[in-house]
Amino acid sequence: MTLLNLVITLAIILSISILANVLLWWYLRDRIVKIFTASEEVSEIFSMIDAYEEHLQSVYEMPTFYGDSTLQGLLEHTKEMVDFLKKYEEVYSFTQPDLEEQLLAASKDITRDAEEEKTNQEI
Repeated sequence: MTLLNLVITLAIILSISILANVLLWWYLRDRIVKIFTASEEVSEIFSMIDAYEEHLQSVYEMPTFYGDSTLQGLLEHTKEMVDFLKKYEEVYSFTQPDLEEQLLAASKDITRDAEEEKTNQEI
């Protein structure tokens, strides 16, 4: 009888352990998916703000707006936001380690497009 009790006790403990492991696996999977999602969203936000900063810089450098204090304030505010977001680089670089290179390439494209547009306007 004691051997039967031991087997039943071990079976109950094994069942509880399996259930706990399945629940823990499900919970961890859910958390990891949320971390990846958050990382992707943060990188998108950073990309959008960086593109906005480049666009604002190109507008500020136009002869019509050069030296405008409102645009200068917007530029400073945007740079502060970018610096703030760079503090969280580990979060967005978790899923996109080459994001900074992508942002640099995009900003070069924006700058080149703005210069081409400026040249076309002068002609």
